[in-house]
Amino acid sequence: MEAMFSCGRVAFAIIAILCCFTSPAIACPFPERNLLLDFKAAVVDEYNILSSWHGFNCCTWRGVSCNLRTGHVSRLDLSGYYLEGNISSSLFQLAQLEHLDLSHNSFKGKFSPPHNRKLKTLTFLDLSFAGYVNETSLGFVREFYVSLESLSNLVSLEYLSLAAVNISESKEWGEAVGSLPNLQKLHMSDCELGGPIPNSLLNLTSLLHLDLSENYLSAQIPAWFENMTAHLLSLDLSWNDNLGGDISFIGQRESSLSLTSIDLSGTAMKGRIPSAVGNISCLEHLHLRESRTEGEIPAAVGNLLSLQTLDLSDTRIEGEIPAAVGNLLSLQTLDLSDTRIEGKIPPAIGNLSSLQILDLSDTRIEGEIPAAIGNVSSLKSLDLSNTRIEGEIPLSIVNLSKLVSLELSHNKLTGVIPPSLDSLSSLVSLHLYANELNGMIPSTISNLVHLRSLWLDSNSLSGLISLSVFDNLTRLNDLYLSYNHLTVNIDSTWIPQFKLSFLGLGSCNLDRIPSFLVTQYDLKVLDLSANSIQTNIPSWIWNLPSLYSLNLSCNQLTGSLPSRLTLPMYFDYLDLHNNSLEGALPLPPAGAYLLDLSMNQFNGSIPSHNGAYLENARFLSLSRNNLSGAIPDSICTPYLQVLDLSKNTLSSVIPPHLTRNCSSLSVLDLAENHLEGKLPAEWGKSSGSIPCQVIGLPNIQILDLSGNHLSGAIPSNLTNLLAIVNASQNNSNHLEDVRYTNKITISWKGWDVEFVKVLFILKCIDLSNNNLSGSIPSKMGSLQGLIALNLSRNHLSGRIPKTLGHMEQLESLDLSLNRLNGNIPLELEFLSYLEFLNLSYNMLDGKVPHGGQFLTFGESSYLGNLKLSGIPFTNISVCNNSSGYGNCTSIERIGEAKNSDGEMIGWAVGLGLSYGLGFSVVIGVLTLNKRVRKRAFDFYDVVILAIDGCIRGPPLENRTQNSGFDERGNQVESNNTVVADAEIMEVAVGLCYGIFVSVNNIYLRYQYLPASFFWMVLFRVLHTFVRAFATVPAHHIAPILVQAGRMLGNKNCPEAVSKHNLNANGNGTNGNGWWQREWAHTCHTKRSTLSVCCLRVAVSFLNPKNNGTHGSARVFGPLAKQAEWQRGAVSNVWGVVLLGQS
Repeated sequence: MEAMFSCGRVAFAIIAILCCFTSPAIACPFPERNLLLDFKAAVVDEYNILSSWHGFNCCTWRGVSCNLRTGHVSRLDLSGYYLEGNISSSLFQLAQLEHLDLSHNSFKGKFSPPHNRKLKTLTFLDLSFAGYVNETSLGFVREFYVSLESLSNLVSLEYLSLAAVNISESKEWGEAVGSLPNLQKLHMSDCELGGPIPNSLLNLTSLLHLDLSENYLSAQIPAWFENMTAHLLSLDLSWNDNLGGDISFIGQRESSLSLTSIDLSGTAMKGRIPSAVGNISCLEHLHLRESRTEGEIPAAVGNLLSLQTLDLSDTRIEGEIPAAVGNLLSLQTLDLSDTRIEGKIPPAIGNLSSLQILDLSDTRIEGEIPAAIGNVSSLKSLDLSNTRIEGEIPLSIVNLSKLVSLELSHNKLTGVIPPSLDSLSSLVSLHLYANELNGMIPSTISNLVHLRSLWLDSNSLSGLISLSVFDNLTRLNDLYLSYNHLTVNIDSTWIPQFKLSFLGLGSCNLDRIPSFLVTQYDLKVLDLSANSIQTNIPSWIWNLPSLYSLNLSCNQLTGSLPSRLTLPMYFDYLDLHNNSLEGALPLPPAGAYLLDLSMNQFNGSIPSHNGAYLENARFLSLSRNNLSGAIPDSICTPYLQVLDLSKNTLSSVIPPHLTRNCSSLSVLDLAENHLEGKLPAEWGKSSGSIPCQVIGLPNIQILDLSGNHLSGAIPSNLTNLLAIVNASQNNSNHLEDVRYTNKITISWKGWDVEFVKVLFILKCIDLSNNNLSGSIPSKMGSLQGLIALNLSRNHLSGRIPKTLGHMEQLESLDLSLNRLNGNIPLELEFLSYLEFLNLSYNMLDGKVPHGGQFLTFGESSYLGNLKLSGIPFTNISVCNNSSGYGNCTSIERIGEAKNSDGEMIGWAVGLGLSYGLGFSVVIGVLTLNKRVRKRAFDFYDVVILAIDGCIRGPPLENRTQNSGFDERGNQVESNNTVVADAEIMEVAVGLCYGIFVSVNNIYLRYQYLPASFFWMVLFRVLHTFVRAFATVPAHHIAPILVQAGRMLGNKNCPEAVSKHNLNANGNGTNGNGWWQREWAHTCHTKRSTLSVCCLRVAVSFLNPKNNGTHGSARVFGPLAKQAEWQRGAVSNVWGVVLLGQS
């Protein structure tokens, strides 16, 4: 019986199952079917996705689900169906609807459920990105609205997502959302919410996930918010720029220990990561990117064993990576990029067996890449770019078999590229550029069949390589080999198997443009710069359909360009500078972003309608060509930031409307042209040929109009140069997306210097070498951000304004070769950054200031101002190579005008001849005319005796023979001494000094620094030699001087010596001192000056200490206090110096 009953139950079950499969499908109620059809009729289904919405059973329609028991429509999922139009109110009549997803569509109108509680069963509502966004002149406008007040009736709602929905009509969004007691997940990112976080959110006691990211929330996170985290699992407040507070609330309370995800990225949250964060044992994701987090990473982070993502990038985190990070075995993403992290990569990083992304780029990480990195076998992306990593690429890196991206660029890696890198079979991107790698490119790279991006440029790689070696890389999209020591060989018949988008072969010793490029229809960027290509540019290169960046600069390209460059509409970068292209300027490609045709041989005029093709241009350089004619008014466009037309032969006036549409212009260089003329009437009250519009440019930072023929006064309304007036304002990010090494040559601290990549940091005005007149406007002092000002070589007059002392940032000031008068303002002492000053060749008077930076300036800063006093005399260095300007012999001085070299040479030669002629006449007369010579020396003796009598007392002949001097110059008594006579030694020193001063002045006025420096050193050496010479024992020196006297003087002079008991050995036996003057007077009247000098020096050395056998006559120093020194200084030194200066 039991067996029969059991079999019966089995049979009944089988019958029931069969009935289920054979029964008809459950059909939705007919009214609900019609409601759905009304909804379909109201929307626009462009892609016919709702084509299945027909027939009686709506439960089978796409996106519609029904309750299996009742047949009512319970779920409507239309996400991403590209539907447009309005949402019909019929949708709100589906009383049994539980799940509604209309996200990622383009609806218009208003979503406002009625207050009849029809949707009381709805638990899931997703309207994120459901609205249509219209782009207008005022920006993007969202045309789909949601009434939050109407959502308060959805009392069963557990999930609500309103991301990127317009809720502007709802004033109290916090109260509306806070009335949903069952809400567990709230996503309101990018809803343009503002103000503080409303406290009505405290009513959401069931809330587990809160996302208020990408809004405009402000103020501090309220104190009650910590209580709200008691039941939260995830918190996302990211990208609310003005939302502040202390980040230390994380983990401080036990109530927040349930959090699994915290995202405070892009907020104003600040402070240190608390050690209490280690208590949140369930934490899986911690995002603090671009917040104001600071301090070190606490070691307690190592306790977060469930952590999968740690993103602290672009914060103020500092210190070393704690070794405790090695405990995070669940970690999948570690991003510390763009922080102040320093030290070495800890070997414990090799313990992170789950790590997939490691990003330490743009940090201060140093040392070598640890070999333990090869243990992270799950790693897919490794980015160590732009750090201080050095050494070789570790071989263990080849163990990372899952690696997809390897980024090691901008470091100091050395050695060779490991050939075993082909073991990274999954590698898609390999970037090793900007290192110090050497050797050859391994051929094994061709085994990386998945490789799409290969950047090896800017290293020291060498050898010959054929591009055909990359034939196996059929997916290759980017290839950069530029700026190595490579010689790239490309067969003219070779056609690659890959289709490139980016190709860089700069400085690869190419002699022609590769012909295979004609097949690269997807090519977007092509760089063949710095090669030796000597051909014409082939016509097919202008027809590449995808090309938007072309760099053929620094070659030897010849020929002319098409009259119009027909490139794609989105073409934005053309650099052909430094070639030999000629002919007329072509019309630029429409929409070009950057155009550099400088340093070629283009001639003719600039096309008048150029501006129509430069509407989007940011950079335009036509400098160093042979362009002539007038500058067209249309050349300046609204977005143009750099305009360089320098070093051509452009003439006429600066166009009146040049700057009408140039509000973005930061650099204007019109130097070294032939611009001239008077100011047109439409330029207003300004006088001269520098327009007020130029001065009124709000973003201008470099203004160079030097080397033209501009006349008139400098405009006084300089306060409109807002970028220079404001010392803190700069446009350093103005060209942040321009792929260009911008450069310009300007006068800087006395030199013509080419600046690279710093155009928007410098603030300079150069109006030198023109015909400007009038005074320097006092308002120029308002340019407090100015770094260099050059007004030299004009006809400026008047006084130097005191207001220039307000230019706090000024480093270079050149006002030379004008007609300025008056005193140098003491206010210039306040220019604490001033390194270069040139006020030479004006009519300044008064005393040179001696405070501040004036202590560092030599006389070359004041030459040609005859009425100035207190001019310092300092050594002038030739050049300082440490300044980074390269070889100084190749740099042109500011003081040398381009057209006045002949005048300067003639002036210098005339000055030198006048000095030499005057000196030669005086010396010649004294040498050839016996009577004049006698009277001159007699006059000298009278002066000497007069001074000697005033200073020393009785004449020499009345002195006792026992008077002498000790080492300190004090008079002592001795039985065998003579009075040391130092005047003859002073003659030698004075003569050398006079010659030096004369010659030195000649060279200083010609500004030939090496020669003046040589004479200065020569005098120093000579002076040191004489001082040392004077300390040698007398009996060693006298015989030499006596012999010199015999050779240079008359035979009677040695006889006079012996007459006075001076033997051949120079030893004096007669201690009488009175005969010295008598003998000297005799020789002065009969013999040459040089012989007398030699003999008198010999006699003066016969004043030895301790009976005259072993002493030293210390002429410079011990006798400085005595009359002999005084007499020599007065009669000889000043006599010769004044003679030389005259």
